[in-house]
Amino acid sequence: MFKALSESQRNQYRCDGFVFPLPVLSEAEAAAFAGRMERAYADGKLDGMADTKFYLRFPWVHEGATRPGLLDMIEDLIGPDIMLYHNTVWSKEGGDGRYVSWHQDNTYFGHDPCEVLTVWLAITPATDKSGCMEFLAGTHRLGQLALRPPDATSGNLLSSGQTSDIEPSAYDPVAVELRPGEASVHHAFLVHGSRPNRADHRRLGIALIYHRPGLRQFGECRTSALLVRGQDNFNHFDHERPPKSEDDPETLRHFEAAVARYRAKVRELGNATVGRFD
Repeated sequence: MFKALSESQRNQYRCDGFVFPLPVLSEAEAAAFAGRMERAYADGKLDGMADTKFYLRFPWVHEGATRPGLLDMIEDLIGPDIMLYHNTVWSKEGGDGRYVSWHQDNTYFGHDPCEVLTVWLAITPATDKSGCMEFLAGTHRLGQLALRPPDATSGNLLSSGQTSDIEPSAYDPVAVELRPGEASVHHAFLVHGSRPNRADHRRLGIALIYHRPGLRQFGECRTSALLVRGQDNFNHFDHERPPKSEDDPETLRHFEAAVARYRAKVRELGNATVGRFD
C-alpha cells in the first residue's frame, strides 16, 4: 500500500525521473525555516564545509528532513528502509550571475545500484526568473554518463565544474518552479542544472539525499548515513546520530567526522575540488 504519492506521480518518477511539486512545509513553516537559515549564515555556522550534512548539526533541519509526510513520499519511491546520506544548501542572490552546469548527482556519491533520490526543498520562491532547477526528462534511464571538460567558470556554483557528456539541445528542459515549502524529487542519475537568478530576491533551497540501506559505493572510503525509517540489515554505512543541539560538543564532533568522510569519498571519486551540487 502506498502512503503519499498517487499512481500517476509514481509513474512520472519512473518514466521522467522526477516528480513535483510536493508539499512538505506550510508557508509559515518555510518562513520560519528561512529565518533560521539567515541566522545560521549570520553566525558563520554555514561557512565553508559546514554547509554539508548539516542535518547532523541543527535539530530543526533534522526535524524537517525526517517529517513523516516527507518520508512517506520517499518510501513510495524506494521502499520502507530509508537512509539520509547528505544535504546542502543552495543560495542564489538576485542578479549575481551564478548558475549550475548540467550534471548528475551520483557522480559525487558513487552509489551502486543508483537507487538514490534528491529532495529539493524550496525555502524561498523558485521560479524560472529566480533560476529554478531545470530537468532533462528521462535522462536518468541513460545511467552514469561520462563527463565533458569541466565548466569551471567563476559563475558556476559547482566548484568542480562537473558537466555531463550530453547534448541538452536534444531535450526540452522542464522548469522546476516551487513555492516556499514545496519540494521536487529527482533520481540521482537525472541530468539537471539551473540558470542565473534574474529576480530581485534570493533563491534559497535545501537539497536532501536519501537511499536504501543495501546500496554500496564505488571506491574504498567508507562513509556514513542516518537511518531515518525502517531497518539496516547490511551495514554498508556507519550509522549517524541525530543532533542534540547545534553547539553541543559531542554533536559538533560527530558532525565534523561525518563531513570529513563524505569529502574523502567525493575526492576518491575524482571530484577533488567539489564544493556542492544542485
